[in-house]
Amino acid sequence: MAKIMGYIKRIERRKVNEEKINKAIEAFKTAEKIVRDFYDKPVVVTYSGGKDSDVLLDLAIKSGIDFEVSHSITTVDAPQTNRHVNEVFAELKEKGIKAYKKMPIYKGKPVNMFSLIAQKGIPPTRLVRYCCGVFKEGTERNRVVALGVRAAESSKRQNRDTFATWGSKTRDAKYFSLSHVDEVFKDAKEQNEVWDCVIVSTARKHKTILVNPIYDWTYAEIWEYIHENNIAYNELYDMGYSRVGCILCPLANKREKQRDILTFPAYKERYIKAFEKMLEVRKERGKGDGNGGVWKDAESVFKWWIEDKTIEGQMKFDFAEEKKG
Repeated sequence: MAKIMGYIKRIERRKVNEEKINKAIEAFKTAEKIVRDFYDKPVVVTYSGGKDSDVLLDLAIKSGIDFEVSHSITTVDAPQTNRHVNEVFAELKEKGIKAYKKMPIYKGKPVNMFSLIAQKGIPPTRLVRYCCGVFKEGTERNRVVALGVRAAESSKRQNRDTFATWGSKTRDAKYFSLSHVDEVFKDAKEQNEVWDCVIVSTARKHKTILVNPIYDWTYAEIWEYIHENNIAYNELYDMGYSRVGCILCPLANKREKQRDILTFPAYKERYIKAFEKMLEVRKERGKGDGNGGVWKDAESVFKWWIEDKTIEGQMKFDFAEEKKG
């Protein structure tokens, strides 16, 4: 009986996975219809070098739509991630799929994480996560952009949906189900604008629309799809990482940061040098030690940063002052 029940569960799981695969492919096809009717450029599939991106990319290929692939250079990705991205992009080139990398720009000039820290005058933290805005978010504007966002990743990513309009702040975004988008775009090109839904109005203005084809996928389903389809993945996962991203990401917990320091010791020195420059900039701006006098030197800033003992009021005040400047 146990064997039979196990077999039934596997069949049920396979059926669920097939339904999610079909839904993801349908989301891509709906996105293509939108760009065909309202945009003069193909869907952009974002690619970070992580497991979700690998699944997203494979589904885009299976959907048969016209698309191109974009990778945002964070300047603090692990060497393993950069290597994996290069290998995937080489394969895409062989298939005739356009794939490109985007360098980060801040105030109209090229920037990296370390020079950005100096310019901002404060370290990036959970409360003041300015780095994502420069290196990851909003790098593709006025396009239909496919993301590997999943609800299961965090509580903040729940209560979203398969399609969304882009907002400079999370609360400004509007979310829509695949079925709703299919319905409102059925005759949208011919209908009078007065009847437009928000997302149709967004498309008519050629503004950014986001599509999350794997939004409702679980962690287990992502890995099951990777193994069943023999998809090459980032070797960091075999080194014990459950998620890959920026080295010493402000959102990482203390244990994860300590692991990054041990695995990538050169980056610790680069961050410390960035904090040295940051303190010089703060002094020039008349801001002193900062954070209640804790930041006496670059080493103390780094130690405080790893501990993540952020003083909320002080950090927000400093960031507000920086933005005014």
